[in-house]
Amino acid sequence: MIWRAPARSRERSVTTVAGVSLIAVTIVLVALVLAGVFGAGSSTVGNVKLSTATTVSPLTPDVQMDPFGAPSGKADYSVPPPPGQPTLVPTIGTKTTQRLYGANPFQEAVSVTQHVFPSALPENAPNENDNVPDRPWGVTLLTPDDPLTAITAVPLLHFPDDAPILYVTRNGIPAVTANEIKRLGDTGMSRYHNVDAFLVGAAANAGVERQLRAMGLKYATVTAPNVPALANTVDQLYGSIENPDTGVPTMGNGAQNVMVGSMQSYRYLLPATHWVSHMESGLLWVNANSVPQATIAALRRRNGQARIYLFGGPQQISGAVAKQLSRYGAVMRVTNDDIVDFNAVPTDTPVDTSIAFAKMWDPAGQVGWKITGPGHGFTLVNIADWQGAVASAPLSHLGFHAPLLMTDSSGKLPPQLDAYYRSVAPTYLTSPGDGPYNMSYVIGSWTQVTWPVQAHVDYISEMLNRRVWKTSTGGRYTDSQP
Repeated sequence: MIWRAPARSRERSVTTVAGVSLIAVTIVLVALVLAGVFGAGSSTVGNVKLSTATTVSPLTPDVQMDPFGAPSGKADYSVPPPPGQPTLVPTIGTKTTQRLYGANPFQEAVSVTQHVFPSALPENAPNENDNVPDRPWGVTLLTPDDPLTAITAVPLLHFPDDAPILYVTRNGIPAVTANEIKRLGDTGMSRYHNVDAFLVGAAANAGVERQLRAMGLKYATVTAPNVPALANTVDQLYGSIENPDTGVPTMGNGAQNVMVGSMQSYRYLLPATHWVSHMESGLLWVNANSVPQATIAALRRRNGQARIYLFGGPQQISGAVAKQLSRYGAVMRVTNDDIVDFNAVPTDTPVDTSIAFAKMWDPAGQVGWKITGPGHGFTLVNIADWQGAVASAPLSHLGFHAPLLMTDSSGKLPPQLDAYYRSVAPTYLTSPGDGPYNMSYVIGSWTQVTWPVQAHVDYISEMLNRRVWKTSTGGRYTDSQP
């Protein structure tokens, strides 16, 4: 039988052993000095002095988290905003993560636009109207109380509009949003009447319009009697700007892609918001068991050439709806299921759908992020925070072009998402300086995605040595090839 001392006693025991070890080290050092190895008069070597703790650390709530005592007080120092940018808010980052903090949807959206658009150059600066501007060309204003309308509006933010999302209320513009509109100082959308703002749905109200006029902004309102009709209206508007020849959003290879979700299961379509901000696409709605006439009208404009991507499984969008949609083009599902690989249909959730879309690749439509290896960015949002998911879509438009990943827990990654992060973690064969590297944006407050979860994502996203025996996940750039 082996007797073990209590935790605090063991610390003292370790200290005693350390003391014995110190005596042994001291004897060796003295011997070396006598032998001339560390000679006192030598000018080619310094001194090594070993010091061991002789006191017990103060008791803390968790000695594993704070082995030397918990830090006290407030932040040791503050970071001032850059000169001339008094409203910029510093955020918390790690080696492979960046928190874009917001205690509410208004702040979340502003944190995103502050990160994407420095707005440090004058409006007439060279390249300000080119593909990667310092300022946006406009803004898209939404209210944070209507997920279907907000999701529907996202195609408007892609080029040639370049109009990121900010939130307003049903009777005006809150100060944080008004300040950001002023800071951004958009250039105006040259391809659409030099408009500065799209006001979509309930954002098109008298209070918002009055404040925009007072700031000198030119705007266009985008409204409809119902969500499918609004989607058709947005599709026509964006198509007329992006592709005036046909009025239909079209990829460079001619593909006419359409992302489709069920109004009863809108969270399954959230990953598509980041895609339509990244590539020219339509975004339309169906019911679980029927297709609205407005959606049919939008598809008919494609003259049978639509490539239709359904987000969710048969429980979200029925087989009968898929068959009806196939009259207007090719239909594909973005789902966790694979009828070739699986005997039984697996569970399909919005979390699974976001991972499946991050992995998939359809070369004909050039749709999907095809991320099965390292060297990429991601955006992580709590599934309950649809406002943050929509507002963070510009992170797929510029910068890392990061697809959306979702967690269904604030305090722990779902196992399938944890596994995906590990599978795409970067590893190196020669030098970590060779890359590749991953980056994750974490959206929202500390209660939406906790600090330990952000730290965990950082830990499992860091560069590893592929030659170490226990490295069993991760990959290299070539692993993401289709």
